[in-house]
Amino acid sequence: MPLIEVDPGAGFCFGVEKAIEQAESLLKRGEKVFSLGYLVHNSVEVERLKNAGLGVVKREELDGLKNAKLLFRAHGEPPSSYRMVKDYGISLIDATCPIVIKLQKRIKKKYVEMDPAKEQIVIFGKERHPETIGLLGQTENNAVLITDPDDLSAIQNEKKVFLYSQTTMDPDQFVKLETNLKRKFDLQKVGKVASHCTICGQMKRRKPDLKKFISEKDLVLFISGKNSSNGKMLYQFCKGINSNTHWIEQKEEIKHGLLEGKTQIGITGATSTPSWQLENVKEYLIRITMI
Repeated sequence: MPLIEVDPGAGFCFGVEKAIEQAESLLKRGEKVFSLGYLVHNSVEVERLKNAGLGVVKREELDGLKNAKLLFRAHGEPPSSYRMVKDYGISLIDATCPIVIKLQKRIKKKYVEMDPAKEQIVIFGKERHPETIGLLGQTENNAVLITDPDDLSAIQNEKKVFLYSQTTMDPDQFVKLETNLKRKFDLQKVGKVASHCTICGQMKRRKPDLKKFISEKDLVLFISGKNSSNGKMLYQFCKGINSNTHWIEQKEEIKHGLLEGKTQIGITGATSTPSWQLENVKEYLIRITMI
């Protein structure tokens, strides 16, 4: 039987874990709870939470929410969401990640203090990602959103840049963006870039830890929702390190032929992949390799 290991660094980031724990605690007390959007980009975990009683609503459905609690997920929300909840008299459970809250306040403070005629806030993030929407909301959507480090066309050359990042972005891509910005503005002469790497520490450690874990494996199973931007980024990184990496959402997708002749199998995933799901995959592999 092959050696099957679960990546010790995989599993939910603490912000997502905290949000799910809050939801589960309320549900166990018999509360009626809804989240504004899915708590995680993981269909298996979403289904588990649904079976536990957690409902999901969209912003346009908030006016019909009665006698229930609304939970803001770890990604955070823009100020407009807080205003809507207050206007509708909804009971709010704010499970925004503390790191995201700190970043929102930091961006808001800079936006209030800066001179828009001479300065601009730039946010490195995924378009339409809930965290990015929340960060942009701190600037009344006036910040410049950069999704591609090589495309700086939206940045105004005559204004100083205050650069921030969505907390779950790729650290290597952020460094690339910094380099391109400094080249664009010739920082040594004009000093027009104030860069703040606001990617969370867990994300900064993730790639080095992953590289160490998967390098010696002859098969890597990467478990993640296909709609997870973090999952897509980390899968591509794993594939670049170990070409025999396979991305699946559920254990039933594992083809038995993949396991033939393998002696070391690694199981890992995105920050939106729960530890219980990784362990379930391990147990499944143990069963089918013993047949």
